Amino acid sequence: MAAMIAGLYRLLKGRIFTPVDPNTSLEGKTVLITGGNRGLGLEAAIKYVNLGATTVIIGCRSTERGNQAKATIETLTRRRGVVQIWPLDMSRYDSVIAFAGRVNEEIPRLDIALLNAGVLHRNYTLSSEGWEDTLQINTLSTILLALLLLQKLRASRTDGGGPANLTFTSSGTHKFVKGEQLVGSEDQSILQHVNAESNFSSIVQYKVSKILIEFAVKCIAKIARQENGTVDVIVNSACPGFCSTNLEREFDSFVHRLLGPIFYFIFGRSAEQGSRTLVSATLLGEESHGKFWTHDSFPDLSQFLISTEEGKRLQERAWTEIVEELKTRSPLIKELLNPS
Repeated sequence: MAAMIAGLYRLLKGRIFTPVDPNTSLEGKTVLITGGNRGLGLEAAIKYVNLGATTVIIGCRSTERGNQAKATIETLTRRRGVVQIWPLDMSRYDSVIAFAGRVNEEIPRLDIALLNAGVLHRNYTLSSEGWEDTLQINTLSTILLALLLLQKLRASRTDGGGPANLTFTSSGTHKFVKGEQLVGSEDQSILQHVNAESNFSSIVQYKVSKILIEFAVKCIAKIARQENGTVDVIVNSACPGFCSTNLEREFDSFVHRLLGPIFYFIFGRSAEQGSRTLVSATLLGEESHGKFWTHDSFPDLSQFLISTEEGKRLQERAWTEIVEELKTRSPLIKELLNPS
């Protein structure tokens, strides 16, 4: 009971004390955002356009919904010719690879990449790649895209300015993942464990997908830092807080439909308020490199999976497995991580 009350208090506090709205000029900047056609992503895209970005590329599965989002953004911001809609299906590796290839070939620079696309499935669903869809979209495809964008982000570092920014939309719920939810035994594959239908639980799977992203942030941050300490690309993650979006659209039980709106009204931030955190994370400097940003601060992530030796071993194992999986899908990953 005490834990539940404490949790509700944190939600209410987040509802009352909302994040600061970013006001940094993005004139001349090129921004990329995945999952930018609705919810938090759409609100973030609106902010980028209002902040003066020259180009905002939105990657989304449905170009029809993407164009609807584009029309909404242009109406609200009164700026046309800024937003571009590019097809991207995060459930398919070939779509991710094609999208990244287009970015690397067609745009001269990339200053900000906000990898925001994500799902929360009620039921176990397999992607065409053979992975549970939450794991596929939230984790594997997102990390693949991040790695494939690193070269363009590195090359976009401005003279006298600073490095480009790569931000992952994460979740504070990753703090509650237990070791046994990642792996059943020492000799068992982490990815195979979390991919098994017998181990699937909707909310747990979402949390697991985000702790794996946190592991990736730590590892990619190391890749994006030179031996002399120079940061080539600022890599971080951000949690928008508890927000009223359509992420839980598959949860359509009578109780959820009845009580959900009331709960979100009392405790939830709006999508616009949550998007402030995502946008501000992409505007942070090197002090944010490899860190987790939420509620306008860097919270202490001293829980088991981040700071303990066992947690670090799990991080290393998970990262190794993810990299090996992605190497089989794109030879560029091997070249990036093992340069000759």
